[in-house]
Amino acid sequence: MIFIAKLGIGVLGTALVGAAALSSEGFIYVNVQEKHPGGTHVNVLVPAALVPTTLHFIPRHHFGAAPHDLRTVLPIIDAAIPALNDCPDGLLVEVVDPGEHVLVSKRAGAIVVDVNDPDETVHVSVPLSAAQSAIHQIAEATPAD
Repeated sequence: MIFIAKLGIGVLGTALVGAAALSSEGFIYVNVQEKHPGGTHVNVLVPAALVPTTLHFIPRHHFGAAPHDLRTVLPIIDAAIPALNDCPDGLLVEVVDPGEHVLVSKRAGAIVVDVNDPDETVHVSVPLSAAQSAIHQIAEATPAD
C-alpha cells in the first residue's frame, strides 16, 4: 500500500510539474457565441506553450506569403510587443459601427479582442509573449520544396 501511495504521489507531482510548464506562458482563450437560435458556442482554453509545437505540424505551404511578409515587419513587432508589455492595462482601440462593436485592449500581459455584432459575440485573449513567439516561428518558416 505504501508503494502505491508513493507511486500515486510521484505521478501527481509529475503531472503538476508538467501542468506548470504548460501554463508558464499563460493561456490562449477563445469564446465564440453565435446569436441565432441553436447557434454554436465554442469555448476553448489552451496553454500558450502548445503553440510552437503545433506550428511545427502545419505544412509550410499553408503559411503562403506570411513568412516573407512577417520578416519585413519583424523589427516593428519586436519593438511593439515589449512596449505593450510595459504599458498599463487598458483599452487600445475601439471601433463602433452600426451593429458592430470591437474592443482591443491589453490585460494582464495579453492582447484581448472583443467583437459584438448581430451574428455573434467573439472574445479572444492571447498572451503577448506567445504571440511574439508564434510570429517569429512563422517568419522563420521556409516554404516546403
